[in-house]
Amino acid sequence: MFLLYHEIYSVPESYFDEYIIESAKKLHNSNKGFIKSARLIGEVIGHLDEPIGDGFAEYRVRSLIYNGIFAIKGIPKSMRFYSIKLKELKAKSGDRPSSVD
Repeated sequence: MFLLYHEIYSVPESYFDEYIIESAKKLHNSNKGFIKSARLIGEVIGHLDEPIGDGFAEYRVRSLIYNGIFAIKGIPKSMRFYSIKLKELKAKSGDRPSSVD
């Protein structure tokens, strides 16, 4: 839920996922390897207009890990114990152009 024009709106829990992914892409522009999850979470909550907690942001990062969007290095015990990076998008076998001899 968030407040907009003095009204509270309910949104799905995945509402901020695209913003989290875009923030990770921006951070990957300067660092192609793994980035600390705390760095990403700080970037996300620091630039949002809607107030969300770091616990919820980390929950969404973990959901993106479990859904295969991010790769993880470390132990997801707490945000300071693991790093993440975006997984490479792999082309489907049907998307490859056929070779011409």
